[in-house]
This record gives sequence, structure tokens and C-alpha cells, in this order.
Amino acid sequence: EVSGRIIKVEFAKRLKRPSPASSKPIVLPSRETRHKVYVSNLNWKVRSSHLRGFFSTFNPVSARVIFGTPSGQSAGYGFVSFATKEEAEAAISTLNGKELMDRPLRLKFSEKTADEPGDENTGQKEPDDQTDES
Repeated sequence: EVSGRIIKVEFAKRLKRPSPASSKPIVLPSRETRHKVYVSNLNWKVRSSHLRGFFSTFNPVSARVIFGTPSGQSAGYGFVSFATKEEAEAAISTLNGKELMDRPLRLKFSEKTADEPGDENTGQKEPDDQTDES
């Protein structure tokens, strides 16, 4: 007893540690297409619904913001998919540099392509500001 409280002493129980894969951002399957635009410089408060609304003129198929921290904070980037390459190109040329929630967005085609088999939605490493595209 310590300060009127009963103290219980036991050996620690071993807890199951999460697998290393769980430290990656959680990405849910979506309806992404091969015509995917990488959107960076997002305000921390931007959510997928904001992205979808911002791109609504260009008929996005899907829009998502990546949340890459254990606390659930936005990683500051996201993806918007379009049914056609022309819609994606039009969105990039019209909206690149336009502001969403007081931040100018940077847009470019995602480096991940449909030529890469299967797991388009897993641990995407997206471009810094360096690319080989012209």
C-alpha cells in the first residue's frame, strides 16, 4: 500500500508489436485510374472532399489526401484521378498554381503508371520536384 492505494506488482506482459508495414501511411483502395495527378503543397486542413470540389470542373473519378503521420495529420499531398488523359492535362494546365485554402497548389502527372502491375495503392513514393518528364 502506498498513500492509501494498493499497488500491484507483476511481470510485464509481452504485447504484440504492429508489423513494420503498419508504419506506412494507411491507404484505402479507391477508384483511381491511370490518369492520376499528384497534388502537392496542400494546406494541412485540406481533405479529399475539398480536392474533389476544387477539381470538379474536370470530372475527377477520385480524389484523396494522404495522411502519413501516426497522429493522423495530412502529409501535405494527394492524388486526383481522371477518366481521360485530356481531363487530367486540362486540370493541370488550368489549376497549377491556383490557391486552395490560401496555398498555391503544384500539380503534375503522378509518376506511378498503370504499366506497374497491381499495387497502385501501396506505399507510393511520389516525386520531389525533380522529374525526367518533359
